[in-house]
Amino acid sequence: MHPFPLCNLKILKWGFTALVFFILFPCSSYAQTYFGFKAGPNISHLRMTKIPSEFGDSSLGQLYGFQAGMVVEQPINGHLVLGAELLGAMKGGQWSLDPIGTPGALEFQSELYYLNLPVFLRLIPIERWSLDVGLEGGYRLGSSEAALFMERADFSWLLGASFQISRSFLASLRYSLGNVRVGEGHFVDEETGINGVYYFRTRSLQLSVAYFW
Repeated sequence: MHPFPLCNLKILKWGFTALVFFILFPCSSYAQTYFGFKAGPNISHLRMTKIPSEFGDSSLGQLYGFQAGMVVEQPINGHLVLGAELLGAMKGGQWSLDPIGTPGALEFQSELYYLNLPVFLRLIPIERWSLDVGLEGGYRLGSSEAALFMERADFSWLLGASFQISRSFLASLRYSLGNVRVGEGHFVDEETGINGVYYFRTRSLQLSVAYFW
C-alpha cells in the first residue's frame, strides 16, 4: 500500500483544522472579530455517474432547499477577510434511472440533511464587493433514501460573491461543488445482463443574507 494518498489526506485534514482554529480563536491584530447569523434558500441537484455509461437512460432534476446557521469573520486587512460558518442545510435532487429492458424507470426525490462547516476567504477588490473562495466539510444527519446515501461525509469547493448591504447585513451567492461520492446504487441491464453501478456527488447554488452584531 502506498502511503502518499493517506499522507496527503492527513495534511489536508490538519490544514483544514488549522484554518478553523484560527477563525474560532483569532488574534485581534487588525480588527475585531464579527459574529452573525445567516440564512437563505438554495437550488441543488445531484451529479450522477453511471458505469457502464452507455446502458440505460438517466435524468436529473433540481430540488429547492435551505441553509441557516452561525457565521464568524476575521478581517486580515482592508482587502481580505477569513471566515467560517456552521450551517444546517438541505441538499439533494430529483433523479431517475431506466436500465434497458426494465418495465419502468426508478424515480426518486432525494433529500439530504447536512451539518456543514464552510471555511472561506473573502477577497475585496473594490468597496462593498467581494469574491468568496473556500472549502466546505459536511456531515450528513439524515436522508430520504438512506439505503442509497450511505456516506456520512461530504467535501465541497466553494466559489461565489458577496455584497455588503450595510455594516450589519451581507448578501452572498455561492456555488458548492461536491468532490466526493455521497452515495451509490446498483442496476442490472436486462438485455445484456451487465451489472452496473451509479453514484452521486452534490451540487448546490446558495443565496443567503447574513446579519452581524
